[in-house]
Amino acid sequence: MASTMSEEINSAMDRVMEKNEKIQMKKFATKMSANEFELFTTFIHGKFGMDITENKKHMLEIKVNRLMAQNRMEDYMQYYNMISTTRDKQKTVEFLNEITINKTDFFREINHFNFMKNHLNFIMKKNHRIEAAKEIRVWSSACSTGEEPYTLAITLKEILPANISIKILATDISHRVLEKAITGQYSNDIKSQVDPILLTKYFNKIHNGYEIKQEIKDLITFRAFNLKEPFPFKNKFDIIFCRNVMIYFDKEFQEKLVGKFYDFIINGGILFIGHSESLTYIKNRFKYHQPTIYVKE
Repeated sequence: MASTMSEEINSAMDRVMEKNEKIQMKKFATKMSANEFELFTTFIHGKFGMDITENKKHMLEIKVNRLMAQNRMEDYMQYYNMISTTRDKQKTVEFLNEITINKTDFFREINHFNFMKNHLNFIMKKNHRIEAAKEIRVWSSACSTGEEPYTLAITLKEILPANISIKILATDISHRVLEKAITGQYSNDIKSQVDPILLTKYFNKIHNGYEIKQEIKDLITFRAFNLKEPFPFKNKFDIIFCRNVMIYFDKEFQEKLVGKFYDFIINGGILFIGHSESLTYIKNRFKYHQPTIYVKE
């Protein structure tokens, strides 16, 4: 009885807070001028390499309005000056976390994981380092909330010989999504994304969903990283995943980024990109293998 009452109180408080947030949003919601939109998009491009086009203006307005409401600001220029000149980097990080799109699922674009499973011999034959060093190094370069690197770890655990060490680096520009990724905790919704056998094998059931088992967590290192920054890595990778990220960059930066990927992949290594992306129209040194899959030769 007490538990039920407590739940009702918490539910009522949540409704009040949600209503107050909507009131604040309505109070502070305004429309960006063309000049203000250009200022924000130039800042986003310069700082993070992302392109926000005119058709995304409304989306940007909604996100910036939400942040302005949280900071009790009613003027775009006041908020812009805060994030672009403040010494408190947290405000810039807060802005980045809001504008970054982080939609992902387990086994998203499953053909990539099926390719690894069905063409393991091809991967090992192209890249002799894996067998020789008894390890595979993989970079999930825009890992979001962790579904991609955990899927990689599970896939590699399933297909590789036990004597091959799995080392996965998972990076993202957003600190907020990395915090969630590190917990390895997900809602019950993942039951529709993960095979029941794998779910039982690699996840623990928790009260509100599932948590990745420690043996899989131990294969992954999470780090905050901006793809615009110089690559600091001492060792090259056997496989790089950079999926559904380059669509937010202009052609010039896409070419630079793909060039850096090439330099940091072992000869015979593989680059996987998103289904909405292609290297066809940008200068690159990779050899096309099949749609969204490229090999360094």
